[in-house]
Amino acid sequence: MFGTTALVGTGQKKKALARRLGVLASAVALAATTAFAGAAPATAAGYFEAPYPAGESYQVSQGNGGGYSHTDAYNRYAWDLALPANYEVSATQGGTIVISNWSPYWQNGIEVIIRHPNGQCTQYAHLNRSFYEPGNWVPQGRIIGWSGSTGAASAPHLHYSVIDCNTRVSLPSTIEGYVPATGTWVRSSNTRA
Repeated sequence: MFGTTALVGTGQKKKALARRLGVLASAVALAATTAFAGAAPATAAGYFEAPYPAGESYQVSQGNGGGYSHTDAYNRYAWDLALPANYEVSATQGGTIVISNWSPYWQNGIEVIIRHPNGQCTQYAHLNRSFYEPGNWVPQGRIIGWSGSTGAASAPHLHYSVIDCNTRVSLPSTIEGYVPATGTWVRSSNTRA
């Protein structure tokens, strides 16, 4: 709860400090990798496959500009996909992991951010677990984590977006070649790698 003070032991304080340092290091790594690459274009380029294995279909529980939480610049072009807890989340394009841990923004929970060769990033938030370290390259289709409900999620799902790597602002993009609306079931052609 906000406004309350909890008494914690030295071990818990050390763990909390270690997690904060890890989040800070992830934020610095993202800033460092984006500083040398320049600004991303105004809209997403390239073909992004669905962020789960081929042949699977999941419903868009909140689409672009959704009335619940996709109203600001950071989330306007995001999708919430109704994946169950601990389900495979796949890279929608190949790229380099820049964040793979607790987000510097608590609302995102555990997140993975991948920088792609086109200079854009994809974001996968509210994960229960991430598998790779920053700096690792992953091919399109590689399982990068498990879906969950960490951060400000009220139920298990995957928050997915193509973002500007420098600002985290979401970019207009597609999944499987189109812009799926809320309520749409998106069938994946994503291959395992």
